[in-house]
Amino acid sequence: MSKKPERINEVYQHDNQMKWLSIRAQKLNKLNTILQKSLPLKFSNHCILANITEDSIIILTDKANYASLLRFQAAFICSTLSAHLPKPIKKLEVKVRPQSEPLKQKTLPNTLRVSAKTADLLESTAAEMQDGPLKAALNKLAKRQTKQNN
Repeated sequence: MSKKPERINEVYQHDNQMKWLSIRAQKLNKLNTILQKSLPLKFSNHCILANITEDSIIILTDKANYASLLRFQAAFICSTLSAHLPKPIKKLEVKVRPQSEPLKQKTLPNTLRVSAKTADLLESTAAEMQDGPLKAALNKLAKRQTKQNN
């Protein structure tokens, strides 16, 4: 018979390496939150704290221009994170790792098509409305009906 799966909490309580990894991940997550809150808002979606050693930190960003801007703020970043660590941070390393694009092709606004049934529903809904921007938008959307061969 197969053994019942163990809960992750039970596994890492008995394995010192797993316990150490869990604590380290929690620490990095906490420091990343502190980093994100201390940086200007424009950086929040473009950088993440990747690693921390005794005297240096590594931040990943998705674009080179953000890497340059982060390097200008190295002293501020190091002092901010040092306040939450036992030893001061002296060095900031920024690495650019572009995010991979999703495999699915993005739909451009002008390529949106609706079925004939949906187009009929949109037109009938618009017919029941008073003139205005919503009625115009529904009619415009109804005109994007997929072309079918006759």
